[in-house]
Amino acid sequence: MENLEKPAPKKRNQQPQKEQKTSPSLAAPAPASDSAHLILVIHANELAAWQVSPGGKPKALQIKGDRRLSVHNASALESAHADIAERLRGDGITVAYTHWLVDAGGRPWCAGCVAKASNASDTAAWQLLAWEWLASRFGLGNASPWEAAESFTSQVLPWLVTTDDAAQRQHLQQARDTEHHSEIDRLAAARNTLAHENDRLHTQNAALQQVDTERLVSFLPALFPRVFTVLGATDLALLCGHVQPLGIPNPYPEPSEETLRTMQKRFHALPQEHQRQIVRFVAGLPQRQKLQPRPEMRELVHELEER
Repeated sequence: MENLEKPAPKKRNQQPQKEQKTSPSLAAPAPASDSAHLILVIHANELAAWQVSPGGKPKALQIKGDRRLSVHNASALESAHADIAERLRGDGITVAYTHWLVDAGGRPWCAGCVAKASNASDTAAWQLLAWEWLASRFGLGNASPWEAAESFTSQVLPWLVTTDDAAQRQHLQQARDTEHHSEIDRLAAARNTLAHENDRLHTQNAALQQVDTERLVSFLPALFPRVFTVLGATDLALLCGHVQPLGIPNPYPEPSEETLRTMQKRFHALPQEHQRQIVRFVAGLPQRQKLQPRPEMRELVHELEER
């Protein structure tokens, strides 16, 4: 529908009428105090109905005992409409306006039935609206009336029955403002969550760096003799990204033969990536030329440096 202003229901003519485009310039007759709007929704071959009065709360109606009734043809739709009309008449309710909201799949087969069913009853005025147009107007996207039930009952239905467009526009603006503020709050909460996650990852990364530093300090003596004489505690700390010097005594005593063999065996057992990290760390330092690998580890050190 190209006209984006809310179309007003048309008066029923004396002659049987075809489906007509509604016009905002036609004023509907004022309903009696006990009159109501009947909203009938057809989507994905399912029919649902609501009774609404201006300023009142929408009331979902039963159709042959169900909240939503499967309708696949004009005959089923006529029967369902007759059931709703009879129930409302039995409750003493006069339907002043009938609004048909129909999706693209239902319009080809139900348009003629809509006019026939409305003209056959005592309905004063009726209109047929495309659900896709309403969904676009209210920002519901591709959602069905059932999926957007809250927005449908709180925004679409009041808009259909209101007699004060300015007040309804204000209501819609307030609803949009509320939704906007909710989105701002959601985004703020998401940012806070990401900030906490970022802090957690920084803490975790710092812990991993600490583990790498400890591994480095533990295995360097197994690879190079007198390594901490060449690499002082302060320099090594800065190279590892720490401000405080590492707790390495100066002078650092050479490990015993037994400890040396044990640490070398453990180094061999490390994952190759961890071995490579330690050796490449030293290989990238200017002090590397002052460090000679231990004879029993020389071949492995050179091999790891070249990979």
